[in-house]
Amino acid sequence: MVREFREYHTKDAGIFVRVKRVLWEGKSDHQNILVIDTETFGKMLILDGAVMFTERDAFIYHEMLVHPAMCVHEGPRRVLIIGGGDGYALYEVLKYPVEHVTLVELDRKVVEVCCKFFDKAGAFEDERVELVIGDGTKFVETTEGKVDIIYVDSTDPVGAAKALFSEQFYRNVHEVLGDGILVAQTESPFYHIEFIQGVKSKLTAVFQNVHFYTVPIPTYPGGWWSFVFASDRYTPYEIRREPPADLKYYTHEIHRAAFVLPKWVEEKLK
Repeated sequence: MVREFREYHTKDAGIFVRVKRVLWEGKSDHQNILVIDTETFGKMLILDGAVMFTERDAFIYHEMLVHPAMCVHEGPRRVLIIGGGDGYALYEVLKYPVEHVTLVELDRKVVEVCCKFFDKAGAFEDERVELVIGDGTKFVETTEGKVDIIYVDSTDPVGAAKALFSEQFYRNVHEVLGDGILVAQTESPFYHIEFIQGVKSKLTAVFQNVHFYTVPIPTYPGGWWSFVFASDRYTPYEIRREPPADLKYYTHEIHRAAFVLPKWVEEKLK
């Protein structure tokens, strides 16, 4: 019997894929976890019914999450990743000569499952990495010392992840960053423009420079995703160094183009 996986992005629209095999299915203390092998996108990680990434298009999201800030900052030594228990963002960060990366993941089972089924999770073995299983909002509240870049590689703003989009969280991040850079995923402009407006309002109350950018991601709602770059010192338009040579999506030209927003999005975010 042919099996399908369906994720509804609205009550009557979404994505469906043909499933070759179910590789892992279970429930952690925090969420339902599913790993499937599909005809079109290869292996997929699905949390609480929502696609987190697929083998075929994961490089777009993770390269564009990580490399714009890395190429703008002249030399980050300490990096913090909140979320990202699959190891993909970590894998990209470790391509640079950083000294220490802390990754804070709420769900230990996500890390365990991804280490079993996805090759990028091997990044956790790097000696520069500290894995913390815990709440990212509480970690930022209590952490000591400064970091150069913070990446928020979170799930959608529901449940525990809602706190990662609050003004108080951004204020705590600002304290940890000093004049560093925050980058966070901010949902689909096509479906969630009002949510993005809210994020901008909260961030501009905290940071001097707030810039959104967008990328195409076939398996995400609307096929189009957004990120935000926030800093007191840096802007995304001053690129200071070359990216790693092995990337498949990110280039300096793509970097610049991503920050050019369509007219209707730009008007909504004025």
